Amino acid sequence: MEPLTLRYFREVAAHGSVRHAAEKLFVAPSAVSRQIALLEDELGVPLFDRHGRGMSLTDAGRLLLAYSTDVRSRFEELRGMIQEYGSLRRGHVEIACVEGVLARFMPEALRIFADECPGISLSVVAMGSHAGAEAIAEYRCDLGIVFGSSPRTDLLELAQMSQPLCAIVPPSHPLARQSRCTLAEVAAYQVVLPDRSFGIRQLVDRVSANAKFTLKKAVETNTLAFAQRLVMQSQNRVTFLPGDMVLPEIEAGMLVAVPLSDTVLRKTRVTLVAGTTRKLSQAARHLARHLSEYMKANDAAMRTQVRSSARSRRLD
Repeated sequence: MEPLTLRYFREVAAHGSVRHAAEKLFVAPSAVSRQIALLEDELGVPLFDRHGRGMSLTDAGRLLLAYSTDVRSRFEELRGMIQEYGSLRRGHVEIACVEGVLARFMPEALRIFADECPGISLSVVAMGSHAGAEAIAEYRCDLGIVFGSSPRTDLLELAQMSQPLCAIVPPSHPLARQSRCTLAEVAAYQVVLPDRSFGIRQLVDRVSANAKFTLKKAVETNTLAFAQRLVMQSQNRVTFLPGDMVLPEIEAGMLVAVPLSDTVLRKTRVTLVAGTTRKLSQAARHLARHLSEYMKANDAAMRTQVRSSARSRRLD
């Protein structure tokens, strides 16, 4: 709310009369006259010329009117900013996320966000990259994390994080002693593959097709967690996952992540995306900023962890 004296001054200037201004403000004319007199006393100059036809602004009054209009505009802008800030702490955000990121990255990222903004509720849905991108384009989700780059041109890429693919094998597997391997080497063994709705599968299929070899598919599944479990219980099967997704199992000696040396597979990333045709809510924008910062901060750390695991295997 603008200062009372300036509000009364603006109304008198607009109507050229204390009485008309008082009617507009729903106050007694004496209250308006008192505020104008106080303002003139404080500034030390008359703001109005009084005459029989009413009141008109002096030069000083015109200067104050211009100033007060600017003050009011700035105050409204400030009020909007404050209200916007307050709305950051309330609301609901829906996010679609590829399964590989849900296992390791998202729980901690969202825990920190919930501590900062307990009034914002979240819905997190596991979806493949194409399904998640479609959900955002159709306004069913506010944000999404997809494997690789955005699969649609009508989505905005907000941040990226390294997610290099590894060959995931049991410790007894022949590949487990290697510091890295190629997809062609993996082709000698049975593989457990995610179905074609997964960005991982699409990328692996593309690389193998370009190199003109076929992987020995043993099992196809629509969940990465099941693929991981099948490999843990086998002796010679392989699956493809981001190395950080299975760090607890690596540290427990239950799985080994062998980095893939194929250039395309070594440089894979996940991308935070949003729609371009609908403005995000304040809560969604706040979450997007938080995830962007968290992804950047964790990027180098995750790559270091996977490299450290590979070095440990070579020293054993």
